[in-house]
Amino acid sequence: MTADGDDIVRREFRHGKVAYGFQWNRKNHKKLGNTDGDLAALWAHLSTVRAGKVPAAPFTDPFYRRASSLRLSKMSAARRVALRTKLMKSHTIVANLEDDLVQRIRAYHRARGDKSYTLNHGVLPDFLQDDSNSIAIEVPVFTERYRLSGHIDLVRFVDGHVQVCDYKPGPLDSTKKRFLESIPQVAAYGEMMTHHLAGTLRVALDAPFLPTVKCAIFDTHSCWHFGADMFVNLYESERISGL
Repeated sequence: MTADGDDIVRREFRHGKVAYGFQWNRKNHKKLGNTDGDLAALWAHLSTVRAGKVPAAPFTDPFYRRASSLRLSKMSAARRVALRTKLMKSHTIVANLEDDLVQRIRAYHRARGDKSYTLNHGVLPDFLQDDSNSIAIEVPVFTERYRLSGHIDLVRFVDGHVQVCDYKPGPLDSTKKRFLESIPQVAAYGEMMTHHLAGTLRVALDAPFLPTVKCAIFDTHSCWHFGADMFVNLYESERISGL
């Protein structure tokens, strides 16, 4: 069912020279649940965002880095392929060519008659309009521990977990390269969302100590899924550059 305009609340954040249009489909969120567990913690976090209670420093202080600037540490092409193969064979990363995110983004392209299959991020509000699992777009997140900040493309709730999604459009022949290089960025989003949700009054919300957050990178060709713990694993193994 398509969402009505009143179901979605909006707030613009101008961080640096870029304006980010935060949108939150509260009707979807309420239907999924917002009174206990991680969904309650997410509701509390998005409420502070909607109220504009987002500190400016993480987005303006030069000592903070944008998550989008993070990359894998320098390594040969062969070692990158080996790393990707290892992550997939261990199921640390799970690729799904027919994921619902892939199906939806394909449908949005077809509806627009766009045969490039590389629409920009302007397509993201469509998820809030007609995907009942989608909750918010352009969600600001930050962490003092790693001096990082960023804006999550899309937040959903799927199969009992908060899903942090990043749309990386591009041609089929570069999907694996684009996705692999984006893992530090998207894993950082997962780590920051975990931090925010864990920072709420977990006991009052009847939630476990650690929230369940998973990450997804998608385009019209594939979707890669992995846990938010990927960030800490890469950081501790010194596989992230830019920190």
